[in-house]
Amino acid sequence: MKFKSLRKLNLLTLAIFTQNFLVSQVLVTGTVVDGENKEPLLGAQVIIDSITGTLTDNHGFFKISLEEGEYTATITYLGFEKKNITINTREPDIGTIVLQLSNTTLEEVIVSASAKSFKEDFKGSNFRIAPATLTNRNPLSTEELLKTVPGVNIVGDMGLSNRPNISVRGSWGRRSKKVLLMEDGTPSAPAPYIAPGAYYNPVSDRITAIEVYKGADMLRYGPNNMYGAINYITALPPQKSKLRLKLIGGQRNYQTGLISYGGTWNNLGALVEGVYKKFDGFTDNSSVEVLNLNAKVFAKLSNNQSLYFKVSGQSEDNQASLSSQTPFTFETDPTQNPLDADQFTMRRYGLDIIHKWLPTDNLSFTSKAYASDFERDWWRQVTTKIRTSELQNYVGDDIFNDRYNYLNNTTFNEEDYVIVGRIDDGKESTTDSRWTYTVSGIKETMKLQYTLFEATQQLESGLNLHRETFKDRFLIAQNSRWARSGDTSTDLWYRLWSLNGYLRNEITIQNWSITPILRFEHVDMYRQNLIALAQEPYLKNIEEGREPNIYNQFLPGITLEYRMSNGDLYGSIYEGMIAPSKVFGFLVEQDGIVTNPLSGENINIEPELSWNREIGWRGELFQNRLDGQLTYFNNTSRNFYAGGRNEVFNELGKINVQGVELALGLDVLQGNEHKLRFSGNMNLMKSKVLEGKLEDKDLFSQVIHSASTEMEYINKVNNNRNAYDIYVSDGTGGETLITDQNIDSGTFQNMVKSVIKFGNQGVSDGEAPYTPLVTANFGLNYNYKRISLGVSGNLVGSQYTEFHNFDQESADGAIGKLSSYKTFDFYINYDFELGNGIDLNAFINGKNITDEIYRASRLNRATSGIFGGGFRQIIFGLNFAI
Repeated sequence: MKFKSLRKLNLLTLAIFTQNFLVSQVLVTGTVVDGENKEPLLGAQVIIDSITGTLTDNHGFFKISLEEGEYTATITYLGFEKKNITINTREPDIGTIVLQLSNTTLEEVIVSASAKSFKEDFKGSNFRIAPATLTNRNPLSTEELLKTVPGVNIVGDMGLSNRPNISVRGSWGRRSKKVLLMEDGTPSAPAPYIAPGAYYNPVSDRITAIEVYKGADMLRYGPNNMYGAINYITALPPQKSKLRLKLIGGQRNYQTGLISYGGTWNNLGALVEGVYKKFDGFTDNSSVEVLNLNAKVFAKLSNNQSLYFKVSGQSEDNQASLSSQTPFTFETDPTQNPLDADQFTMRRYGLDIIHKWLPTDNLSFTSKAYASDFERDWWRQVTTKIRTSELQNYVGDDIFNDRYNYLNNTTFNEEDYVIVGRIDDGKESTTDSRWTYTVSGIKETMKLQYTLFEATQQLESGLNLHRETFKDRFLIAQNSRWARSGDTSTDLWYRLWSLNGYLRNEITIQNWSITPILRFEHVDMYRQNLIALAQEPYLKNIEEGREPNIYNQFLPGITLEYRMSNGDLYGSIYEGMIAPSKVFGFLVEQDGIVTNPLSGENINIEPELSWNREIGWRGELFQNRLDGQLTYFNNTSRNFYAGGRNEVFNELGKINVQGVELALGLDVLQGNEHKLRFSGNMNLMKSKVLEGKLEDKDLFSQVIHSASTEMEYINKVNNNRNAYDIYVSDGTGGETLITDQNIDSGTFQNMVKSVIKFGNQGVSDGEAPYTPLVTANFGLNYNYKRISLGVSGNLVGSQYTEFHNFDQESADGAIGKLSSYKTFDFYINYDFELGNGIDLNAFINGKNITDEIYRASRLNRATSGIFGGGFRQIIFGLNFAI
């Protein structure tokens, strides 16, 4: 009996298996795109008969196996209108499915999967780094990606820098002070007006896309819109509930862990994410540890209202140093850094709340409230420069054997120096730069679509009330490099209010559009020296001693665009601005001459301003297989004061930068299985200092010259004597101006200051620092089924590092031209399907695989010497999604 039952069960199982085996499976494919610009949507959800489904990939493409028959599919994407379609397996290639953007959707939550290098709705030149690029490259930092953007130059720093040094179209790159950095559309610098240095940067692991803006539409953003703006776009809530875990390891104890959970439930999307990052650095004593936590919620409240909420926090502990290496130590061993007590710690909290309301179909109001709180301590060992021949005697045997034993058995000469911790009375010392910032603001944006005189128009206006405070303290501890408390030598308090806004109207007539834009800035700020005020016994109130600077600035711009069948021709001109910061915001300017204010003088320094012009084309050719953009730009800045670290134009400067930017993307193969894409970008750029008088405060006070830089400077002066004001010591602590005579080595040794004149009867061919003539990069990416392969290369031409344009290198590495360099990277990704809704991606990335170490920058000049780059780094990891 049991045998018969078992036999029947086996026959039934066989029949079911045979039936299922004989049922034909059909592979259904399609692509989901944005209805406005036809760009693919990454992560759109395709649900079949409410039972099974899939998500679109990095190209907006999806595939799913179905039994023969007819089905109803529902396609959803956060911020877009849901769409139902009928699928019949007899026509398995569905083609393109278009989703329409919801009227209540916010720009902050939309991420396109397009591989194109530009955004069509931005007027003027711009560049976009797509989600697929970030997924494939697994960048160590955002600078790794930004160096691929035409017009962008990265000024190299040590280790894994969370303080990016970005130059756009010739801007001074240190701490990205003259570039506007944003995260999801909100300025991210600790204090965008008073102290715009980028001492905070979001970790690259949670960035989904990056946009770089350069055209006249920059005037939507501020304050620092002279050269360019960079917008980091973070991940949006996924369509399907997803738990994600990403684990990365690599050389030099590189570790990254990311965990996130999010999803979309009806009209609510939410995402919670945490990133932990640790790295020992490319050199000794340059380790970094970062923790980032963030959460965001997007809710469609009704058919005409939506709400976005985002909160984030980041902490960092970094053995960061302002000092690096001399030419001698760099050539001996570029991985050495003896300053083991330097420590940078920070924490930042940020909040964004955005509400959008549409009273009518053609009118919308978007309200944003934002706030951030930032604090940092940067303890740095006090350093000096010692001849290598005197090193062991200066530091002693214990310190030499502990931190400098790599110099044993080396040969050296009188021009070979080492950067060491300074020793006074047998003791080392340290200092602390302690900064605290608070930023808050509210912004209202209105958009109105209307028709006037048969022209389609869109009026847009924005009004922003912005507030900043900044506490700048400097501490000195004289007994130990390990001290973390000391005496306060500087205590400055800054406060700023800004009322700013813009008015923009886009007018479209057939294929033509013209977009005038006007930005307005009203700034009210002051500075107080709290230590000086504390010495005054008769203070009357808390407002005593405030040094105010109040100014207004209008910034006009206009863009003309002609739309063709294969792209757009555009041209724009606008006036950009760099806000007077703590560096030059409290000075007096009279007839172009800048001085510190005397008692009773009113501070009147104005913003640095520029006229920015560009003309270009962007579009697609050869049946959309080739996309790209080509732009010529010509920018002339004036009121130029702060040119570099300890380089200032006491007679305000004027600088022109012009160049050509090219970006191309070619789909060599476009099949469903085989995809091969080539990308190539190039920038040709030339800078020229047109006028101004500049004093380099380091050149004869801290720089240790070599025989070659001494002779080069003497020749520069004697070949163009009218361009240089030479001051020598008078023997009593003062200085004397030398006129109408050539200088020699004896004069050079006695010099205390020089002022260089640019323009008429001065230096006529001077270049701005860190403006290489050429930068170029390429990438080749291949996809086949579940595997992705890619290789890329980057070239940076030679570049000057200061306004004197020294070709030769000083003995301490503070000045001198940087040689050109190139790097190569690769990646391999493979996707696994583990079943039960579990996806796994395994990857390996190689950075700078040729390991050709180069001089990357002289970022802090006399303080730092040389920062190296080009260190090989291999990382590997797993990315789980459940």
